Amino acid sequence: MARLRVYTDFLRKRNLLSSARLRTLVDEMLRTIELMPSVGSSLVEPSLRARYGDDILKALVSPRLIVYEYDRAKDIVSVYDLIGCWAVH
Repeated sequence: MARLRVYTDFLRKRNLLSSARLRTLVDEMLRTIELMPSVGSSLVEPSLRARYGDDILKALVSPRLIVYEYDRAKDIVSVYDLIGCWAVH
């Protein structure tokens, strides 16, 4: 099981979600990512790559995306952000 390193931006946005159901779904996806870090998609929009780097992954929790990176050598998942799907182009 990978170790999660969760950034403040992600936590702040997760805690601001108005839907308890969506918060639960986000938390469930984090547990899935922790167990299977490669579950996310590597087909990432250029705007996300420019902001977070070339090795990021995204996991859909509609209507949001969890943006993270998995360092295989260290077995660490860095969870960077939770963004709206509509904000990505």
